[in-house]
Amino acid sequence: MLISYNWLKQYIDLPDSVTPQEVADRLKLTTVEVEKIIHQGKGMEGMVVGKVLAAEKHPNADKLKVCKVDVGSEQIQIVCGGSNVVEGMLCAVAKLGAKVQWHGQGDLVEMKEVEIRGVKSYGMICAASEIGLAEMFPSQDDHAILDLAEILKNSMALPGKSLAMALALEDSVLEVDNKSLSNRPDLWGHYGIAREVAALFKKEIKPYIVAEIKAGDEIKLKATIKDAELCPRYMAVAVSGVKIAPSPAWLQQRMVAAGLR
Repeated sequence: MLISYNWLKQYIDLPDSVTPQEVADRLKLTTVEVEKIIHQGKGMEGMVVGKVLAAEKHPNADKLKVCKVDVGSEQIQIVCGGSNVVEGMLCAVAKLGAKVQWHGQGDLVEMKEVEIRGVKSYGMICAASEIGLAEMFPSQDDHAILDLAEILKNSMALPGKSLAMALALEDSVLEVDNKSLSNRPDLWGHYGIAREVAALFKKEIKPYIVAEIKAGDEIKLKATIKDAELCPRYMAVAVSGVKIAPSPAWLQQRMVAAGLR
């Protein structure tokens, strides 16, 4: 089971001096086996939020564009083959020295200054698959770069900000051995682990607040039980007002940390 440290801290006021490693050590000594700690954002060093200031056709290639990109401390030139790259968009930029997975496949490749069809390029505007975020930000177009405009619309992520910080991917995830939880169903979830951690560190645990589900207009449902011995009771509820849309970013981040799609 994967336990998000940031998620735990929503239920317990742990001081900043308490580290994920210390929490893991206490749990190992008293409660469950923590196999390892996964640090989100590891491998995203050198990746920042960028803003495309200009995207002009490459003079020697039909499917490439020469982009001028604001990365905070400077403006750099990047040759990009993204099908959706346009002037004004916010994007994920791997600066020189950062490591990416080319087209989401193969080994990591370190960014270096290169010349592409006669034009210098000083980094890479990345697709989600190239920086390990394909599940969080799926794309129907294999040639599309990650468009951060909608994702970061309510944040203060300016060009040059660490990509991991902008996407709130600075969590530490504790991997708990499932076998050590088999006789502790009270720990089968984040709130259960939070209760245990609160006890270990002598802290108060915050109440688990569930949003109220308001009753809507009455909908008449009818069900007939043909065999009361096989089905002594049947219950149904009608749900309306459901909007089909991508989950909000905070929920996606929690699901990714918990190892779920």
